Amino acid sequence: MLISCNWLRRHVDLDGVDLHDLGQRFTLAVAELEKVIEVGRDLDGIVLGRVVEVHPIVGAKIRRTLVDVGVGKPRQIVCGAPNVAAGQLVVVALPGARVGTLTIREAQIRGVDSAGMLCSEKELGLSEDHEGIMVVDAGAVGEPFAGQFSVADTLYEIDNKSLTHRPDLWGHRGIAREIAALLDRPLKPLKLDVPFTDERPLQLEVQDPQRCPRYSAVTLDGLSVGPSPLWLRLLLSRVGMRPISNIVDATNFVMLDLGNPLHAFDRRHIAGGRVVVRRAGDGEPFRTLDGVTRQLTTDDLVIADAERGVALAGVMGGENSEIRDDTTSIILESAAFDAAGVRLTSQRLGLRTESSARFEKSLDPRLPETAAWAFCQLLMELVDGAHVTSAYMDVAAPLPDPLRITLRPRVVRSKLGIADLCVERIIGILTGLEFSVTDAGDDQLHVEVPSFRATKDIALEIDLVEEIGRVYGYDNIIPQSANVRIRRPHSNARKKFEQRVRTHLSRASGFDEVLTYSFDFDPHLERIGAAHPNRLLMANPISQDMRGLRRHLAPNLLLALQRNDRDWHQIDLFEVGRVFVAEDPTRPELPQQPTTLGVVTALESVDGADATTFKRLKGVLAGLALAVEREAPRLEQGGVEHGWCHPIRQARLWVGDVAVGYLAQVHPLTSHQLDLRKAEVALLELDLQAWRAAPKVEAGYAPLPRFPAVFRDFAVVVEEHVTAAAIAEAIREVDLVSDVEFQSVYRGQGVAEGKKSMAWSVTARHPGQTLDDEHVKRLEDGVWQALAERVGGTPRA
Repeated sequence: MLISCNWLRRHVDLDGVDLHDLGQRFTLAVAELEKVIEVGRDLDGIVLGRVVEVHPIVGAKIRRTLVDVGVGKPRQIVCGAPNVAAGQLVVVALPGARVGTLTIREAQIRGVDSAGMLCSEKELGLSEDHEGIMVVDAGAVGEPFAGQFSVADTLYEIDNKSLTHRPDLWGHRGIAREIAALLDRPLKPLKLDVPFTDERPLQLEVQDPQRCPRYSAVTLDGLSVGPSPLWLRLLLSRVGMRPISNIVDATNFVMLDLGNPLHAFDRRHIAGGRVVVRRAGDGEPFRTLDGVTRQLTTDDLVIADAERGVALAGVMGGENSEIRDDTTSIILESAAFDAAGVRLTSQRLGLRTESSARFEKSLDPRLPETAAWAFCQLLMELVDGAHVTSAYMDVAAPLPDPLRITLRPRVVRSKLGIADLCVERIIGILTGLEFSVTDAGDDQLHVEVPSFRATKDIALEIDLVEEIGRVYGYDNIIPQSANVRIRRPHSNARKKFEQRVRTHLSRASGFDEVLTYSFDFDPHLERIGAAHPNRLLMANPISQDMRGLRRHLAPNLLLALQRNDRDWHQIDLFEVGRVFVAEDPTRPELPQQPTTLGVVTALESVDGADATTFKRLKGVLAGLALAVEREAPRLEQGGVEHGWCHPIRQARLWVGDVAVGYLAQVHPLTSHQLDLRKAEVALLELDLQAWRAAPKVEAGYAPLPRFPAVFRDFAVVVEEHVTAAAIAEAIREVDLVSDVEFQSVYRGQGVAEGKKSMAWSVTARHPGQTLDDEHVKRLEDGVWQALAERVGGTPRA
C-alpha cells in the first residue's frame, strides 16, 4: 500500500519535518515501511504554456502548434496528440528538460522545426493516461509545473501484512493520526457540512443484519460526469489508483482517505425505489463491473433492488448499475459488512478488490456515516450544481458500547522500564491517539477506546501499555541489565527419560533418529496387510492417502526403511513419538496417546547366521535398560499378532505383569511385498510411558571376586514348546550358579522329532573358597536335576 505525504498534509501539519526520518520513526512505532519513494522531483525545464494556434501538417497526422511559454514570442512545437486545441493551458517540456529517460532537444519533424514537447500525464509520471496531452485547469503561463501543482511528493510503501491487525490504518487519515501522535502535533479536524434534506426516497431493507450490521444510503442529483481536477487525479495516481471520472474518483478518494469503501449506483437503474441487502440465491448469476458473470451461492451477500442484484456486498459493484457518461443522479452506499463473510465470498470467487481487502479487516461500524458525509461534501465541491436530495438514510444494528479499560500508571512504568514516566505524559500519548482518558486518582486511569481501535486491536490493559511504549519510542527507553531471581526450572522427568533413550540409541548404539508423520500412509498399510478397523480417522486430512492417525510406529519405520533400502549396507533407525489408540473411534473420548519407541535394524548379508538382527535388538534393549536405569523387559515368545511380524521369531516384552511392547523379525512376506534387499530385518516397539513407570534400578557395586570361577557347558534336549527363558530360570536356581548364557539351538540328526537341543554356558563360583571336584560334581548333578524337574530336559547324547 502506498501512502502520499502530500495527502497526509490534508490531515496533519508536516512543515519542517524530515520525511525520511519520519519514515524511520514510523517503522519503529507503527508498521514497517518497505521503502520511501521520491516522485515528481526531476521536472526542471517543464512549465505551463498556452496553445495559441494549431495548424495541420500536410500529409501527416501530427500538427504544428504555437505555444506561449511566458518568455519571448510563442514557440513552434510539433504535436501528435489528438486533443490539442487552441486556448488550452498545457504542460510544456522545454529544450534541455528530461521527460523520463528522454532529453528534449530542438529538432525537425517532417521538415518542421519543433522547440519542445507537449506532455501527457504518463510522460510526466503522473498516471498511465497516454491518450492525449495533459490539459491543466488553471495556472500562470511560464511558471514551473511542479511548483504550481505540488507534483513533487514522498511516498511511503507499506506491506499490507504489517497492517492486518490495524483496520484503522487502511486510510490516509488513520496514518496521519499515528504521525500526529508521533510528532505531538494536532490532527486536523474534518470539516463536514452537508445540507441533507428530510426526504427518504428509498426503502432500505437488511435481511441479514449479522452479515451487514449497518447499511446507509444518500441520493444526489444535478451531477455531470467528467474528469476530476488535477489535484485529485494526481493524488489517486500517486497511490496506484487509476482516475476514472469525478463520481467514481470521489468514492475511491474517500476510501483511500478514511478507509471505508463506498459505492455509487446510477439511480436510473435501481428499480422500485428499494435497496435490499440479502443472501444470493443458489446459482444466481451476477455480472460484476469487470464484465465477468459469476455464479453465486447462498453464502454470498448481494445488494439488490426490487428486481435483481446490483452489487456483490463488500466486493464489487454490478455492471447493470454502474456510473455512465450520462449519469445525473446517484445513490451512494456506505455500509459495514461482516469481515468473515466478505472474505469467504472474495476467496471463493477469486475476486480480491480494494474494497474486500478493507472490509476483511473488521472496520469501525461508526465509520460509514463519516465516509458518506465526506463523499457528499467532496462531490458538491467537484461538480457544479450537485446537491443532496435525501436524508442520511441508515439501517443499523445496535452499535457496540464503548470499550473501557482501567490503566494503572505503575504498571506502565514497570512493563516499559521507565521509572520517571509521568501521568501527564501517559494521558497526552493516549489522547493524541484519540483515546478518552479520565484520571480517577489512586493510580488509576479510566480509558475509553475509540471505536476504530476496538474492533480487533485494543482489548486489555497491556495493549494500552504497548500503545504508550511505541509512541514514547522504544529507542528512547534506557537499556538496563535484567535484575531477576533465577529459579531452577521444573524438572520434566518424562522428557529426561525420552532424552536418555535418544542419546543412548544415537551415541552408544549408532542408530539414526527419524521423524515420520503421525498419520498412516494407507497404500503402504494395504501393501503389508496392516490396516486396522479401529483407526481414528480425521475429518480434514492433509491427504486422502493419510486419513488415519497411526496406532503403531512400525509401518512408518518400514516405509522409511524401504525408501533407504538400496542406499546402505546396514540401516539402523529409531523414532520416539506418540501413537493413537482408540478402541471405539465413534466415542467422544480422546484416544490413548502413549509415547512409544520404535526401532528397526536391517542387514544386507548375515553370513549364514540365524536371527542376527533379532539378537542385536535384544542387546540394544539390554544396554538401553542400563542407560535409563530400569529393569530390562523380559521376553516371552508368542502373542504378537501384527501382520508384519515373523510368526516364530517374536516375543512380547514384559515389565512385571505389564506388557510394554514386542520384539520381532519382520515377516518374510512383508519383506517381499516391500521389495526389501536386506536379508534380515528386525524391529521392536516399546511403550516408554509404561517402562518409565517401572521401579528405578540403581546401579550397584560388587567387589571383584577373590576366587576363580568354574565354567561348564550343557546341551539339553527339551520339547519344542519349552522356552529359553524357562530353561535359564531353572539353571539359575541351582546353588553356586552365578551366570547363565544361551549359546545355540539345534534341530536335526540325533534329536527326536518335536524336540530341540539347546546349548548353555554356565558360570559357577563360591564366594568363600575355590571350587573343588566335589563342588563341581554337585553343581552338574543339580543342573541336570533342575532341568529334568522343571522343563523335562535330558542330556543330549
